[in-house]
Amino acid sequence: MSNLADKTEYRALSIIARMVKDFERLHCLNMTATDDWDATGARNLLEGIVQSNGYKINYDRDGKGNRPLLKDDNISDAKHNYTR
Repeated sequence: MSNLADKTEYRALSIIARMVKDFERLHCLNMTATDDWDATGARNLLEGIVQSNGYKINYDRDGKGNRPLLKDDNISDAKHNYTR
């Protein structure tokens, strides 16, 4: 699926950010409660990856160009500790 590294590269985070933004298109579609719950969980996990790498998703269509990510100045380089 991916090459494991010490740091997640910007391009991978950009792809994840675009996927998170695609979840926004689900709000006007009919889904079962279970599917909505699972989709919301997946979206939150993906957004957490972006945030834990010190970025936030750019939802602004007008400003900042088409950059999917913005550096989050409020986050120190905290990494997530997910356990499987």
